[in-house]
Amino acid sequence: MKKTPRNFLRTMGISTFLLALTTTVVSAETDPGWGSQSPNINVPFNNYNDTWRSPMDAAAVAWNGTPTKVTVGFLSSSPNKVLADSYQDTWYGLSSSANPGPFTIKLNSRTINRDASNFYNFVKSTLVHEYGHIFCLDHTTKTSIMNSNRDRNTMTTPQKFDIDEVNSVYK
Repeated sequence: MKKTPRNFLRTMGISTFLLALTTTVVSAETDPGWGSQSPNINVPFNNYNDTWRSPMDAAAVAWNGTPTKVTVGFLSSSPNKVLADSYQDTWYGLSSSANPGPFTIKLNSRTINRDASNFYNFVKSTLVHEYGHIFCLDHTTKTSIMNSNRDRNTMTTPQKFDIDEVNSVYK
């Protein structure tokens, strides 16, 4: 077996150390390059039946009620879209980048109907989460509406962590 020269190991060790010193740590929980540059977004009034409209409207109220600068407003001429339809994919909600915009949020009625034990809460939680992406939040494993493993039947509002992260983006 061929021996590795000590100089090679020393060089690799020094290189690794220098790389660690020069690497900038970026928060994994926010992504300003993805989200809206403005803390105020508008979506069109939705024309869904009350079963969908009520939790979708409540998702906007959930963000509007936080101690942050963010707001979700309703404007009929908004170029942004919030859609609820049956998609063959496995996700519950999906959002496109709001930077530069406009954005589209999709709610998957097929997976939501299949997995929700509390439909209203599940839809609200999913849309609050997708609005979080529009407000520059990324997935996390912390206690957060942005945690993909949260219980969507019970966690329906932005948590302290989400509020703090949004406030770090929109100062």
